[in-house]
Amino acid sequence: MTFQHIITHLGKPHSWYIVLTGPHAELSIKKKLERQGFITYVPVTSVRRCWAGCIKEIHTPVITRCVFIYATDENIQGIQNEYTVLSPQTVTALYQNQ
Repeated sequence: MTFQHIITHLGKPHSWYIVLTGPHAELSIKKKLERQGFITYVPVTSVRRCWAGCIKEIHTPVITRCVFIYATDENIQGIQNEYTVLSPQTVTALYQNQ
């Protein structure tokens, strides 16, 4: 995303949304959405794993199957055909009803 792109879209109201992904697809979906020009966020943590006696440090998403995306309502309507998108209000309502 270029600086000029951000400046031209500052006048439009943006919100954070949640894009639901398949298992272990968070980082690839994040890259795909960034190539389309979206601002995305996936919180990751470092974890040490052992494979065949070798200890490796890998980065895993803190919240599985979720990519946070900062976009306008128009942008979200364009990607809803490809992804399941939740608004933060929907997620809040789901947790309040528990």
